[in-house]
Order: sequence, then structure tokens, then C-alpha cells
Amino acid sequence: MQAKFNEITFSDDDIANIDDWIAEGEFNPHNVRPFLLHDHGFTVAVVFASHLGDALDIAVDENKMERYLIAESDMGDYGDDGEGIAYLGNAGEAHDIESLGVIDLPNCKRSFCAQFSAR
Repeated sequence: MQAKFNEITFSDDDIANIDDWIAEGEFNPHNVRPFLLHDHGFTVAVVFASHLGDALDIAVDENKMERYLIAESDMGDYGDDGEGIAYLGNAGEAHDIESLGVIDLPNCKRSFCAQFSAR
């Protein structure tokens, strides 16, 4: 199944953590919502999180951001102060996410009929 938002198409395979989805109207004290991570309009991942920092960490931990991983041999390219490096995921690995775009998606209601029809 595919969906489209602002001309960016994503599929169920792009979702990093579907089990963390809290549909609109359900109890959501931490404001968990979907973030669409993309690179120039190409989907990287859709992640459900309370804030962007968590969304990035989850995407890394779910192996959605390997293209941004900085090899140890390339760390010198970022200067002595490591400008442009983001340390992400549970392992705190170095990533260059300068080209990464983020869209805070609207949440949607859970629909049995929509899910039934999609099967």
C-alpha cells in the first residue's frame, strides 16, 4: 500500500515502527506523531515519535539511515570540531544528515474498513 503527501510517496515498507502508531483520537499523552524523513523528495522513513530527536534515533536503530552513516576513515573530512556530524541511535554513531528533510505529518484515525479493504 502507498500513500502520498506533498508529492512524496511512501509505503508500508518505509515505516520504521508501526507498532508505535497512536491513531488520532486515542490517548496520546506524549504527542506521538508521524515524521516523514526524506532526501530531496525521496522517502527515507516514516517514524512515529514524540519529537524529531527520537524520530531520528529510531530511524537509525531500525536501519533506515545507513546511507548517512559516516565511515571512520571519512571523519577527518568534518574538521577538528566535527561540524555537520550528528550522533544518532542507541549506539551514537556519526551521521551526516545535512541533506535530510523532515515533514511533521498529520496523524490519522484508525479505520478497520480501510485496513480491511487494503488486505
